[in-house]
Amino acid sequence: MRQLAEYGRNEVAAARTVPLYARVLTQLRDALILVLLGAVVLTLAIGDHADAMVIALVIVVNTAVGVAQEVRADNAVAALSALSAPNARVLRDFAPGEVPAAEVVPGDVLILGEGDIVAADAELGEAAALLVDESMLTGESVPVDKVPGARLSAGTVVARGRGVATVTATGAASALGRIAAQLDAKREPTPLQRRLGALGRVLAAVTLGLCLVVFGLGLVRGVPVATMAVTAISLAVAAVPESLPAVVTLALALGARRMADRHALVRRLPAVETLGSVTVLATDKTGTLTEGRMVVQHVWTPRCTFDFYGVGYEPEGDIRIEGKRPTSDELDFARELLTVTALCNDAGLRPPQDSADKNLWTAVGDPMEAALLAAAAKAGCADRARLVRERPRTDESPFDSMRQRMSTLHTTPSGQVLVCLKGAPEAVLQTTVLADTTDLLRGARQEATLLAAQGYRVLAVASGTRDDLPRHPAEAESGLRLLGLVAISDPPKPHATATLAACRAAGVTPVLITGDHPAAARAIAKRVGLLHGDQAQEHVVTGPDVAAGRVADLTAVRVFARTTPQQKLAIVEAWRSRGEITAMTGDGVNDGPALRQADIGVAMGPARYRGRATGRRPRAHR
Repeated sequence: MRQLAEYGRNEVAAARTVPLYARVLTQLRDALILVLLGAVVLTLAIGDHADAMVIALVIVVNTAVGVAQEVRADNAVAALSALSAPNARVLRDFAPGEVPAAEVVPGDVLILGEGDIVAADAELGEAAALLVDESMLTGESVPVDKVPGARLSAGTVVARGRGVATVTATGAASALGRIAAQLDAKREPTPLQRRLGALGRVLAAVTLGLCLVVFGLGLVRGVPVATMAVTAISLAVAAVPESLPAVVTLALALGARRMADRHALVRRLPAVETLGSVTVLATDKTGTLTEGRMVVQHVWTPRCTFDFYGVGYEPEGDIRIEGKRPTSDELDFARELLTVTALCNDAGLRPPQDSADKNLWTAVGDPMEAALLAAAAKAGCADRARLVRERPRTDESPFDSMRQRMSTLHTTPSGQVLVCLKGAPEAVLQTTVLADTTDLLRGARQEATLLAAQGYRVLAVASGTRDDLPRHPAEAESGLRLLGLVAISDPPKPHATATLAACRAAGVTPVLITGDHPAAARAIAKRVGLLHGDQAQEHVVTGPDVAAGRVADLTAVRVFARTTPQQKLAIVEAWRSRGEITAMTGDGVNDGPALRQADIGVAMGPARYRGRATGRRPRAHR
């Protein structure tokens, strides 16, 4: 309790609730509304109570619609934010226990397992095949291998393995807290609000000037002061467009309603018009342009190469060889390889939980291993449960960052030992591991290099049989036969290419800003048509390039990789400084500051959200 009082609760300060009166005052501060309020005062001054009532009614309706939309949207966003409130497993007084994540303090020892959300920034002390999904903070689409001494960030998710870590920072001092601090920037008016404000000021100045001129001319002609005062006031009232604010508000409300029908939540009504005025679209990659789920797309074997088609982790899809369906004999090569990857695997696939999640299969464990299971099902391999029954695992040598490969031993129905191995090509395509010819290994290395250059995560797969069980599974990693290569990636969403093409046709410049690897960013940019071979902006700029000042003009670049949240913010501000109306789309915490700073932020529902608390999240336009 003493440490909790010293460091505070392990939570990011929630946005302050805006009271109703503040929302009303914000609506009334609009320039045109102020002109209408002035008109009410003037009409009351000349005794025209009927007109005063009509103008006041317009103000009330306009304010009520705007306040109601903001309250409804904020309530929906608050409900989304409450979907996950994880607990943390900690070691206190030498005994494990579970406490609310908000009560974790520096010095606590976190016990981490598959599916756990890391409750605070921590230093890893022990790790066993630990992979952590950091996509929400870094944009990295592939889970990161963690070894003792590595840093863990709050909010990241354990994809596989186990670990023990000591908490180093909580709350505002954590990675999440530092990003949240950048969200406190004062909200600036939208382009529509600026234009309407300018119109209101011009209208007020012109009206006042004309009234003074008319009033002065009347006095010069000898008309009584009282008569000219009434005339001037009447002219001012007549010049005020009483219906304009109401028409604008109702039109925006109708637009917000139509967007809600398409599962888009509008938090502020002027954002509807801003979305239609955008000239630059800055977009995240993982989960925004891409599905946010790993998918096997190519399988190379020494005999033939297969192209896999399908969506997400759904175990259904098409397989082709150069555009044609493979024969049964050809498909056997893919089945042999994918059967080995299904055995040398610790992940699982969870089917849709309800009708609302139709076809939304989810990964349990390492997303890459789940993608291998989905591919095995597409190829028609035996069911995982059946494989485990027929060839039970007897031992294993788990993946780690030093070996870069994983192997498992299984007993076959004939009594032999089946060795299944998968890993990075550079760790598998070696003569100490494989008994294949030099020419085959050379060809496999060239193919792996080509696939990696295209942005794929490549795994090499091998197997073999032994008559005896080795003392240690690592001793069986020799004399094996290469089965082939598997190319895995986070593919673009089906409509991403058409969407970006429509943006360009509408005069909107798309810019990709991601924290992922440059090769992955370039590959996705080419696949969705954002980069072309003849473009001057073909070069992919990295975050370190931006930090070192090697980029003279941020607005001349179309693809950024390995960027930090601060750099995403700087890129958006660079476009805004040129007078462009910017939109930022993203679905990770790392996109938050840029989403806030852009003229309009489009927060996408994170399809890759993983953890013990799950739920589908709609998109939100802010």
